[in-house]
Amino acid sequence: MNSRTVIAEIAAAGALIGSYPLDWLVKRGEPYFSAPASEPVILIHGFGGSRANLLALAAYVRLAGFDNVSYFEYPRRQSIGDSAAQLGRIVEEKSGAKGAHLIGHSLGGTVARRYAAGAPKAAVRSLVTLGSPYSYGQSSPAEIGIFGDDDPIVPAPIEASMNPAGFARIVRLHEVGHLALIFHPEALRIIGTELRANRAPGSNAAAQ
Repeated sequence: MNSRTVIAEIAAAGALIGSYPLDWLVKRGEPYFSAPASEPVILIHGFGGSRANLLALAAYVRLAGFDNVSYFEYPRRQSIGDSAAQLGRIVEEKSGAKGAHLIGHSLGGTVARRYAAGAPKAAVRSLVTLGSPYSYGQSSPAEIGIFGDDDPIVPAPIEASMNPAGFARIVRLHEVGHLALIFHPEALRIIGTELRANRAPGSNAAAQ
């Protein structure tokens, strides 16, 4: 990890730590002044994290035109399978026939992938993962996997060794570590593009 990446990771860690007290000021749940117009976007934190870590990402998603943003939080010691099943119940509750967009950081992306692999048709409109653990034999043909090329926790996969259906696309960001992925401008741009490309007909995001 070079010095620029170290500095960026320290800054990202500081932002994540600072997000915890900020979250105390945000009402739990999704307080809408009117009924949300877009289909749900569900954000999933990494191991040991919380929704507080994703407040900046949530703000960006709303600016991208998706006003129905919520969070999936899971116990630290819960199995990936149990977390995926719990996520499925949240998706069903929140999305109905519209389907939902899933964005997960680190282990949160692995949970989203596990759910998406067995989800009903059209339940998952898009799936974006950020620095999420993977296997070379996995099948996740709709997933956009974003990785930092300087990530010591989850190194970017070697594409030639991956199952061809392992990802829809793998994106490697230069001089980026694990935590900074959540804030990286190119990662945010890709997320916005993916959300818009898979938006539901009639969504308010269609005008963005």
